[in-house]
Amino acid sequence: LTRRKRRGSSGINAEYGGAAVNCYLKSTVLHFGGIIGLFVFMYLTVSSHNSAPPLKRLGYVSALAGCLGLESSYLIDYVIAVDPSIIVTAFVTTSVVFVSFSLTALYAERRSMLFLGSLLSTALSGLLILSLANLFFRVPSIALFSVYVSLIISCLFVMYDTQLIVEKKRLGDNDFIWHSVDLFIDFIIIFKDLMIILTDKEKKKRRNNN
Repeated sequence: LTRRKRRGSSGINAEYGGAAVNCYLKSTVLHFGGIIGLFVFMYLTVSSHNSAPPLKRLGYVSALAGCLGLESSYLIDYVIAVDPSIIVTAFVTTSVVFVSFSLTALYAERRSMLFLGSLLSTALSGLLILSLANLFFRVPSIALFSVYVSLIISCLFVMYDTQLIVEKKRLGDNDFIWHSVDLFIDFIIIFKDLMIILTDKEKKKRRNNN
């Protein structure tokens, strides 16, 4: 009887282990597949500006959006494991922030936000270097600090990109597809940053309650 129990428990452990490995491999493949697809369809969207019809480019954008979802699979799984309601909260907050900063840029003085371009590019480069360095040091506080900085940069990019799109339109650039991609990427980055921040706060709250 004990042998049967041991065999049964070992069989269950093997099944759970196999399922865990399968989920890990699936999420890994989706994550890296999403990253590769993201760059591919971004290139196709940009390079086909004058050659491809709008419907075809919209197809590229739809595929690009799908790849962004695949690239975020790791984060989505992690957030759901902590608290699924965080996704809804982050999405609603992102929508409010995005609309607020876009309206601010639209009603601000013409070209008043364009000076942010060089500052944001410099800040983004510094953030990239900090994130790459933290891959070796693995300091959680630095990683969280990077997320907060990324959130601030992305919010400012919403204002900058909004005014830049308006100026491009006035100069005759009617590429509304790529303009929408610019703002969509800003939205997604803010959404992901908020999910990370809210998840971290929820985990700290649970630790304090325990």
